[in-house]
Amino acid sequence: MSLVVSALIAAVLSASAPDAPTLEPDPVVALVRVPRPWYAPRALVTWRMRDTQAQYAALPGLRFKAYSFERESGAFGGVYWWRDRASAQAWFSPEWHARVQRERGARGDVLLLGAPLTVDGPGGAPAADPDSPAVVTLVQAPWPQGASREALLAMMARSLPADRQIPGLLRKHVVLDEASRTVGSVVLWQDEASARAWFRDTEAESARPWMGGAPRVTWFDTPILLPGRDAVTAP
Repeated sequence: MSLVVSALIAAVLSASAPDAPTLEPDPVVALVRVPRPWYAPRALVTWRMRDTQAQYAALPGLRFKAYSFERESGAFGGVYWWRDRASAQAWFSPEWHARVQRERGARGDVLLLGAPLTVDGPGGAPAADPDSPAVVTLVQAPWPQGASREALLAMMARSLPADRQIPGLLRKHVVLDEASRTVGSVVLWQDEASARAWFRDTEAESARPWMGGAPRVTWFDTPILLPGRDAVTAP
């Protein structure tokens, strides 16, 4: 990222949140999906998730975890916000993958997405909630042809003050994946109704002119919300 664009993004963020903390340069969102055994009802999986909260709350570099169930596949796992890519990779190590395979009898899929811009909603940083109605939406679209990373970031940064006022939005991550050439967002909503209202009224249409194609939306139910050891309030 050029110094000029970095300065522009910083200016936009600071103008809307004068006391916002400085974020590290390489934050990532990880989406983890593990196939749920046919014999394990979702209520049982959720109950077992609650037993792991203390372990995850102590992880170095973890800012936030939303325990999740992907609606389309039924896979369970989590949506994590990490301080940096190194912290995420240290946790999702070969040993982690071997343990998941051994204990769950299935391979765990981990998708790491660069999350250079993050904003909290009207209520500030999401709080811990062991019985949450929240949902997460993952929006991915083709990278606009000819658009640079710097140009996309500068444009997206300008929308953050408005994003902060969206009813029901708890936290939004702008995500860019240069490997797959996709761009989009990971958004934590207080409930499904809030998310549906936003997509119906605004997001689905306004996003398309600058995206490289129609976005794909993946839904996750997130019954447990857990701030991590390195939790922060996003600008």
